[in-house]
Amino acid sequence: MNHLIGNSRAERVEAEHVFPASQFGNFRECWREPENFEECYTRTGNVISGRNCCQRVDQLFMTAYTDLHNLYPSVGYINGRRSNFNWGMISSGETFGDCEIRIDASIRRAQPPQHAKGFIARTMLYMRDTYGFRLSRQDEQLYAAWNNQFPPDEWEIERNRRIRAIQGMGNPYIEEYRRL
Repeated sequence: MNHLIGNSRAERVEAEHVFPASQFGNFRECWREPENFEECYTRTGNVISGRNCCQRVDQLFMTAYTDLHNLYPSVGYINGRRSNFNWGMISSGETFGDCEIRIDASIRRAQPPQHAKGFIARTMLYMRDTYGFRLSRQDEQLYAAWNNQFPPDEWEIERNRRIRAIQGMGNPYIEEYRRL
């Protein structure tokens, strides 16, 4: 990991979208066709990116994009390597020193550390239910298993309480925890 010494992204903490913004943005017209929105042109007539367009014109996108339940701190370098890959179980791929995450870019999957599987599952299910985002049947089964195997701990419950105080809405998969 010495090659990361001095890498500015490796030395900073970023807000990671557990449910990737591109996965829910891709279903929005502003993401797919920003040229259809007058607000999505620069002064010089260039079209901005779909993400930036959605941030300007789509309230549902912005609510999901800034939902604190979906944002967790991450080492910037690892956040970048994960990209918008789905969560899953993998046996190969890149590892990062003492960090237990594993990322296999060839199959576009990331396997989180054991301690993170439960909160990732509850976040993904919350985002599905709250915003109507789609998950595959395979992902739903995986997240149910992770939810059951790793119930909320004291910190996840406290974090949810704090987010509810700020956002006005808690994650029912934490507040009303049950095995799925």
